This record gives sequence, structure tokens and C-alpha cells, in this order.
Amino acid sequence: MAIREVVENGQKFFEVYVDVKSKFKKSARIQKRRKQIRGLREAQQIEKQMISEASMELARLEDMTMSWGELLDTFEVTLRSGTATRAKMQTDILREMVSFLRAWTSDWYKRDCRDITPGDVRRIINVMEEKDYSRGRLRSMKSAINNVFRFGIDEGHLNGVHASPAQSVQLPKYIEDKPPQILGMAEIHRLLETAKAEEHPWYPIWFMALNTGMRSGELYALEWTDLDWEKKLVTVSKSWNCRLKSVKSTKAGYWRKVPMNAELEAMLMDLREKTPITQKNVLPRASRWGNGEAAKFLRDHCLKIGITSVNFHALRACFATHLLNAGVSSPIVKKICGWTEEKVMNRYIRLAGLDVAGATEALKFPGFSSGGSQPMANVVNLGDMRALKRGSPVNGGSEE
Repeated sequence: MAIREVVENGQKFFEVYVDVKSKFKKSARIQKRRKQIRGLREAQQIEKQMISEASMELARLEDMTMSWGELLDTFEVTLRSGTATRAKMQTDILREMVSFLRAWTSDWYKRDCRDITPGDVRRIINVMEEKDYSRGRLRSMKSAINNVFRFGIDEGHLNGVHASPAQSVQLPKYIEDKPPQILGMAEIHRLLETAKAEEHPWYPIWFMALNTGMRSGELYALEWTDLDWEKKLVTVSKSWNCRLKSVKSTKAGYWRKVPMNAELEAMLMDLREKTPITQKNVLPRASRWGNGEAAKFLRDHCLKIGITSVNFHALRACFATHLLNAGVSSPIVKKICGWTEEKVMNRYIRLAGLDVAGATEALKFPGFSSGGSQPMANVVNLGDMRALKRGSPVNGGSEE
């Protein structure tokens, strides 16, 4: 606190400055200043009033745990510096998570974290659902809020807060009303044959997607050093993030190996001959691929040639489903595709029909044999039954 005498244009004034800091909360501080006070006595009265007001404001600040904006900033800085006691996260994932939260929780910035309720979280989830965000994105939002709150509790920033408000929020029930669209073998042949014939810029990308089951981002990030020509294996260890415009880890967070069949090997060898030796990336940089628009070009071509219009991720479903139909075991398909959850694998098993295939062969009802269209034995035609009831001859026979 200070009262200072100043002279302006030959006139004497007093200036009061008040600076009140918290003794136990570093971020809590109130500063006030008043200028051009004419008398010392008035300045002294104003000083007392400002000290009282600053003390009351400081008490309110000390009672606050931390605002959501402060907590989010602290979360990002602490994890970037690697000084958090428990929370660890890859830089690209951290950056994406914080950006995601800033976009959706801007209304929370100045609010005390204790005042954020499950209802606030639920409202964000509802808006995202209305905007047709996937269930995965809804889950990511809930998980991100939980992560930040858990960090605040673990690091002692949120006194009086014992759980995240997102913890009790239930996501909308997932309803899979229809199976995902995939291409049949005839459609796959038509897709690749027409694309190759017209030298479509996306042809090598679609070809490799259908022969490896790799995701669009994984294909975009694939480099020549990831190919083992001797063992005929492709190492999938990274992925392109179109939102951050950077390379990150795969979706599952670990690398995997994908076998290179003879057709794929031939295509890649041909591509290698046409590619400058200084180019690291395997596949050509097709128009707007890096911006996440792979689905548009595939749908356009499918419509043009008259086959089922599918998005890019459907090529991965085609790969998995046709492998399963060809007799490759589900654990092998799961390993090649890099799925960590059994329910994802089970979805493709259902799509291929392997979970029910052959089940009805156990039924041995009288009927048409597999050798020909023989009518059912020992079954009387309904018309004959009515004739019998009337006492008429059946099948043209004479009455005895």
C-alpha cells in the first residue's frame, strides 16, 4: 500500500496504490490504483476503503479452487514440462485434446471448477450429438474432461473437489441400426480396374488400402523405409493427423506388421521405379488427401462407375471381411488390422456371417435335397386335402 504525491501541470495530487497478495495461494492477488486525489486526508480515506475492498476480493479468490481456464492452462503447461506426478501424454495427443476442450468449453473459462456440474457436461454432449458427432468423439470429450479434473485433484489444485463432473454422465446409447456398407468382390475388381485404366491419382492408395487394411492416415504417413522387401512385410508405426497437420502414433498407439502379398509387392515395385529416390513417402500426395477428404474422391468414383458408394474407411472393412471369408482366422485378422478391442473384431465377424455360418445345416426337415429339386415326400397337397374331405377322387384316381 502506498500514497504518493504527484504534480501535474503545476497542480499537486495524490495517488493511492494497493497490492494485496494471498499468503497461501500464489495465484491470488488484488491490485488497485486511484489517481488525481486532491487532498491527503481524502487519499488516506480512499486507501482504507480500497484495502477493505481488495481484502474482500482476495478472500473470494482464496475460496475459489481454480477456474476451468486456469486449470486447463496449468494442465497443458505441466504435462508439456513433464512435471506431473502421474499424468503422461504424447505431445500431439495433448495438443489435440486441449484444442478440442478449448473449442467446446469456452463458456466455462471463468467459472470455478467446483461450479461445473454433470449437467454442464451433458449439455455439451447433447449439442455434439445433435451435430452428428460420432460416439467415439463423444467418448473423447467425456474422457478429456475426466483427465483434466483428475489432474487437478491429483496435483492439489482443486481443494474440495473429489470427482470429475463428467464421471457420472452417461453417453447416449449406441444403436447400430444397419450393417456398414462394403464392396463385394465384383465391385472391388471394378473399382480397381477402372481406376487403373484411367490412371486415377487415387488408384495406388485404394489398391494398398484394400490389400493391407491400413487406415487413411497410416497410408499417408507410410515411408519407403517401412517396407521390408525381403520378408515381404509392411511396418505400420505412425499416422497422419489431418487436423494438426502432423505425424503421430497409430490409433492403437503401437506398431504392427502387415504381410505384403504378390499383387501388392508388384504394385509397390512399379511405384518405386516411378518415384524420385529422394521422396520419403510411398504413396502419391493425392489432391486434398492431407486435409482429410479421402472419402469424397472414393464416393465420387464409385457413383461414376455404378457401384456401392462407400467412404474410405469401408476399404478397411472390405479387407477384414474378405479375409475372414477366405478362411483367415479372426486372431490373425485382428493382429494385422491392429484392433485392441474384441467387440470391433466381433463386428466384422458378424458382417462376414462367420458367427452363424453353417448353423442351419443341423436341420434335417423333409424337403428339397441338395442334389435336385425333389418335392417333399409324404406331404399331401392342400387341394388334395379339400378333395378328400368332400369325398372326391384325388390326383385323378377312381373312387373305390
